[in-house]
Amino acid sequence: MRIASSHLITTCATLAAIILFVALGSQLLPTAIAGVDLHDDALPVAFLLNIAIILFGWRRSKDLREALDKYDRAERQAERNANTDPATGLANRRELMRALGDLLGSKNSGILLLLDLDHFKRVNDLHGHVAGDQLLKLVAQTLERECPEGSCCARIGGDEFAVMFEGGSTRDAEMVAQTILSKLAKPVDLGNVQVFVSASIGLAEVRRLQKEEDVLRETDFALYAAKRAGRNCFAWFDPELERELTDRVKLEEDIRSGIENGEFIPFFQPLIDLASRELVGFETLARWRSPTRGFLEAESFIEAAEKTGLIGPLTMKVIEQALNEAREWPGHLKMAVNISPVQFRDPQLAQHIMKLITEAGFPAHRLEVEITEASLLEDRDQVLSTIQSLKNVGISISLDDFGTGYASLAQVNNLPVDRIKIDKSFISTIVKSEQTAAIVNTITSLGHTLNVPITAEGSSPSRSATSLGNMGAPKGRDICSAARCPPIPSAPSSK
Repeated sequence: MRIASSHLITTCATLAAIILFVALGSQLLPTAIAGVDLHDDALPVAFLLNIAIILFGWRRSKDLREALDKYDRAERQAERNANTDPATGLANRRELMRALGDLLGSKNSGILLLLDLDHFKRVNDLHGHVAGDQLLKLVAQTLERECPEGSCCARIGGDEFAVMFEGGSTRDAEMVAQTILSKLAKPVDLGNVQVFVSASIGLAEVRRLQKEEDVLRETDFALYAAKRAGRNCFAWFDPELERELTDRVKLEEDIRSGIENGEFIPFFQPLIDLASRELVGFETLARWRSPTRGFLEAESFIEAAEKTGLIGPLTMKVIEQALNEAREWPGHLKMAVNISPVQFRDPQLAQHIMKLITEAGFPAHRLEVEITEASLLEDRDQVLSTIQSLKNVGISISLDDFGTGYASLAQVNNLPVDRIKIDKSFISTIVKSEQTAAIVNTITSLGHTLNVPITAEGSSPSRSATSLGNMGAPKGRDICSAARCPPIPSAPSSK
């Protein structure tokens, strides 16, 4: 707008000078030709006035040129900003998509590399965002240095980078990927701190008749494969992997809708006292009655629910139904429920469980919460706080799947558990392996020494009674979780 105004002013001033000069000339020239004397002041005044107007026009013209130059510089800067990542100086996602579109339009071959830093969040959390920004710049420099000339290196968001090679073989791309991984695996100095990072890389070929989004999606799948393979490696896109991930996404969507539609229900597995052979309670097992997938056991959906964060609402729905059924049981029967290690990340977990038993009118002392050894890998202080909050209201705690390798004897001694459950992998082979029998014997002796009852998981009552009974288990203390007993979907009668 300012440039247009300057241009208008300059144009008007120039036209005014020309008109004035012509007007004066038309008056003075005939007089001069006729030999009439002019006033002494007329010509100098006209001359000076024209000079002033011309100088004014020149000045405005100079301002206009400067304004136009400034506008051009601003336009070029805006274009750079629109296509460049400000933190690293690399191309941004928009520029990458443009370059990818040009490659696809030219019908030439190419390869897209997608890189994601492993556990980058830890750098920000431990050393601050300034250190994180420094690390991103070093990664950008590594990519520009190690990638072939003419490659489009871009930061497309967060700690995710992309490199597009035009031409080149898959072997060349693998050599570049391996070089990048090797460079990033070395210690990185960030001022006063030294960090160790690694990266995962996904590779996909750029083929004709593809869209830019399709190529990015394929590298995403390949990147997922690299992370699943253990990180700090690269992987190529595989159509089979795409089908697998598509199935996983569909499973996650079905789990989400299944929770909303009440498709997850509790089944109950009996707990038998080894000494009296009497029923002392039930363990609650989650089952899925899916209208499209049929009847599924926990192994089919628990892992997917944990990875998507759906395990919390799923578990709470099942526990809520189980509590409403179990409150009608005879008063001496307890109910055990499993809690995923992922759920211990929720600091409100204890409050959620206590809210459920309060609403169901279920006595807290009849509820037993089972935690796995993997829970000890989470925030230990938070886990202990949650356990203690549950015990304060009378809920008992059992350590599930004991012996799988996570918990040490010191951890067990410090945990306020009321029962230890031996993993079913030991029980299923106890009569076939002397080594397994020795492990079970050690765990049983540990439980008795600590005055903690033992539950043998995954066998029939008779086999578990025989196996543990021969090891000197005190009467009335140990329990068998009879996996071979058919689970029942309804609560046992209180009559």
